[in-house]
Amino acid sequence: MQRRRFRITVNGREYDVAVEEMSEAASPAAPAPQPSSAAAPAPQSAGASARPATLPASAPAPSAADGDEVAQLAGVVVLVDAVAGNTVQQGDRLLLLEAMKMKTPVIASRSGRIIRVLVKAGDAVEGGQPLVTIA
Repeated sequence: MQRRRFRITVNGREYDVAVEEMSEAASPAAPAPQPSSAAAPAPQSAGASARPATLPASAPAPSAADGDEVAQLAGVVVLVDAVAGNTVQQGDRLLLLEAMKMKTPVIASRSGRIIRVLVKAGDAVEGGQPLVTIA
């Protein structure tokens, strides 16, 4: 078995993961060692997959409606560019979130008019929480 390291990006966030490459011939002989050797990389891969799995689970929040742009991750609102009544184009930055000292832009997924802005700078938000409504 050969261990390889990869960097993957999920929803704009980078994760370093370790993967063990196994041949088909080695897999029947390796079931006993696999759990113990998988125990070391499991926290890395579980941590990497747990974050994205958690975010979509909270995405269908009851307050999210059609046209809502939602937070892709939990964090603190650093800057709000969106202003109710203004028009935006798909790809425009609506606001900036900070999580673990990394700043992540929230980008408009559609063009339209901003109907409401639900957060302000300094607000803590959860993944899946509605931030801005675009009609």
